[in-house]
Amino acid sequence: MTIDDKPPGAIRTFAEEDYRYGTGPLRIRIDRVLAGTPLQHDGDLWYEVEGVEVSDQGQVVGPRRATVRASRLPMIRRP
Repeated sequence: MTIDDKPPGAIRTFAEEDYRYGTGPLRIRIDRVLAGTPLQHDGDLWYEVEGVEVSDQGQVVGPRRATVRASRLPMIRRP
């Protein structure tokens, strides 16, 4: 997994090819990664995430659950 410098609760943007299922980029504040249930798809590891989708204008769209390519998620730090 990659590490980035965004603080917890930051809005993250995923390209269409890096999440399932939708059209166009996904902008989401990830609240939870369901790390116990990874999926294999197209030779990559994917995780379900839950959060709040945000429009490109910064408006809240609503709750969203998506499957995101593991390599595009920030590293999960445990206390």
